[in-house]
Amino acid sequence: MTETTLVVIVCSVFGLVIGSFLTVVVDRVPRGASIVAPPSACGACGTRLGIPDLVPLFSWLSLRGRCRRCGTSIGIEPVVIELATATVFVALGLRFGLSVELIAFCVLAAALVALSWIDLREQRLPREITYVTIGLGVPLLTIAAVALDEPERIWMMVVGAFIALALMGLIYAASRGGMGEGDVRLAPLLGLYLGWLNPGLVPVGLFLGFLLGAIAGVAGMLIGASGRKTAIPFGPFLAAGTVLAIFVGQDLVDLVMQR
Repeated sequence: MTETTLVVIVCSVFGLVIGSFLTVVVDRVPRGASIVAPPSACGACGTRLGIPDLVPLFSWLSLRGRCRRCGTSIGIEPVVIELATATVFVALGLRFGLSVELIAFCVLAAALVALSWIDLREQRLPREITYVTIGLGVPLLTIAAVALDEPERIWMMVVGAFIALALMGLIYAASRGGMGEGDVRLAPLLGLYLGWLNPGLVPVGLFLGFLLGAIAGVAGMLIGASGRKTAIPFGPFLAAGTVLAIFVGQDLVDLVMQR
């Protein structure tokens, strides 16, 4: 078995497992409910889900997306979240290999999947998820920097967080309510990770997020969505811009520096 194959298998399995957990997070955190108790149950008949019902993806397929007892549709949400998480985990695994950096960045990926889903559904970014991820990310990134014998990455991530917060703070003030506070709270988290790689990636990630948001806004106008009173949630675009910057941001910085 090659190292690449091992990375894909490990990241796929853990991605599906974490994605299964995220289905609980996106359901309960916005309601202020505990993610630990009570155990998962069918929302229609209240039947507690057993271990076979909680196997990521495969349990949904075997039950054909319905409750084992009452037959109520479970919906496609669990599959989408689990597959999205596994996909990003695999991509990160191919980027970092099986390493401490991979663990740290998978924590970010899981948080971004959850936050994006909640923002798309409810147009809010729960601060609990953002703060917990920062609390996990800082020590993990610090350990990764020490493991790589590159302690300078510790101050780089701090600089990145300040750059992101400063830029988003200025944009928030200029938008006069056009941007949510949750987006500003999310900025230091994104800056930590991009800064750890290279503080120069922070503006790249934010730019890509705004670019994707602008494209979505124009597309919405073309299909008539501009007539809706609800604004397009911006969190998913910040998340997508950050993920893109992790993979292609340095290439973009190098391209600009060569001009």
